[in-house]
Order: sequence, then structure tokens, then C-alpha cells
Amino acid sequence: MLFSFEIKVTKDSTVKRVLDRYGVSHRLFMRLRDAKMIMLDGETVANVPVHAGQRVSFVLPAAEQDAVVPSAAPLAVVVDNPNWLIVDKPAGLSSVPGPSSPDDSVLNRAANYLLATGITAPQPAIITRLDRDTTGLMLIAKHPFAQGRLDRLGVSKVVTKRYYALAGGQMPELSGVISAPLAPAADGIRQAVTLEGKKARTDYRVLQRGQNCTLLECTLRTGRTHQIRVHMASCGHPLVGDELYGGDTSVLHEQALVAAKLSFVDPFSGHKLAAELPVPEAMKQLVGEEKV
Repeated sequence: MLFSFEIKVTKDSTVKRVLDRYGVSHRLFMRLRDAKMIMLDGETVANVPVHAGQRVSFVLPAAEQDAVVPSAAPLAVVVDNPNWLIVDKPAGLSSVPGPSSPDDSVLNRAANYLLATGITAPQPAIITRLDRDTTGLMLIAKHPFAQGRLDRLGVSKVVTKRYYALAGGQMPELSGVISAPLAPAADGIRQAVTLEGKKARTDYRVLQRGQNCTLLECTLRTGRTHQIRVHMASCGHPLVGDELYGGDTSVLHEQALVAAKLSFVDPFSGHKLAAELPVPEAMKQLVGEEKV
């Protein structure tokens, strides 16, 4: 099965401009054109003039030669939508292939999952990445057109992401905003707060306080690498288990951070898609019984 779509033209334009408005990139348009996959009112066309009321349809061509290799390792699918997947990523698994794991990542596993559901030459794309040791919900586009539609709208503007985080020590305020620009640190591994960095904002609220740590719900307003980890460390409360940023690893050996809530309005249907995970038992036990 290949993905196919139809768009009704609302004003005089060209095929390329109509598709561009819906998020079809120049590269994807060229692939569609070269594969003769674009039709105007049932006739195969390239970039020709169009008029209001006409219908542009296209079928996504099969994956290119450098497409991701499917991995048969298990994938925890939380939501399976015609154009999207929301999955629950375990710790220790990369979002995308890399030097340490070129053939097994969330992306590789998503390709295999789509293949098993009958998708021909799947081309999934990760929309919301997570660090290797961060667990929780990730949004995946099933095909390049879905990816393009969200990119055009702005992922950080459209997708709401909330995390459970266990910060070291007792956070003094019930809620707050950390707005501090981030950039790569000199070691090339960590991120650092610096005036020359990119704008980054994390909102948080305290869910529960313990003797030695605080359970937070954090909302990302931007999507920078290691954002929550760096922001919490910068205010003196590194995440429990986060060795890279100075967190306490005596009780946990991976950062206590879970992508727990994810929602957005599907641009294809106009309906809201959402998923939510409970607070992990390990976090509950570490924070103890004391309430806010």
C-alpha cells in the first residue's frame, strides 16, 4: 500500500504552489514529478496552472535508496493513526540511527512496524526526538507529507509536550519559568546556558515534594537538546540520575525524565490527537509520600 492524497484547489495558482501550501517540500515535489505521481482532475501533470475547483491528487513514491533499514525489535505503539504514530520509547534506545546503533533505533523499529501493517517501502520520520536515556512518548510521521505539514505549521507551536521530571533537592516555588538560551558546551557533548545560545523556555510546576527530590511536570515551550536537563541543573536542581549534568546517581542510573503527555491537532483531520503516561513507580518511590 502507498499513501495517496487529494487537495481541492481554492484559488488560481500552480500545482507546485498548491502543494507547497500544504507542506510538500521542493525535494518531495521533484520526486513526485519525476515519478509521474501528480494528477490534476485525473490526468498526470507536472507544474501546470490550476484553477479554483480543480483537484490535485498524488501518490507518494516508494522510499529512496537511502531509506531507513527496518528493525524487527519491539516497538510500543500507543496511538496508530492513518498518518501518525505515537510510541513509548524505552531508555537506552536512540531516536534515530547513529554510529553506536546504525540498524536499531525508534526510526528503524517504526519502519518495520509500518511494513508489517502493509505500507510499501515505509518512510517514517521522527517529529519529537528524545535523548537516548529519556523514556516516554514520541510522535512519528508515517510519511514525508505528514512531516512536511507539521514542519510548515511549526512543530514547537503545534505539538504540546509535557514531561515528568525528578529534580534533586526541594524546589522552593510551586511553579516557575526557566528562560535561558542554550548552546553546545565546549566539550561537544553537553549543552550550556549562554547569552549567545538559542532561545529556550521550560515551564514547570511542582507535583510532589520529597525529602531529597521534587517531582515536577515540565512543559517545553521550545525544543532544544537536553533542554530540561540543562535548565534544571542551571538552577541548582539537576535531575536525579543525570550524571552528565551533576545529578545524584546513587539511587538511579539514568536521568529521571519521562515524556509523559503529547498532544496536537492533526492537520489532516482537524481532530486532536493525545496520549498520556502515568508517573513511573520508580519516581513515586523516590519522591516519597510528602505532598505539595
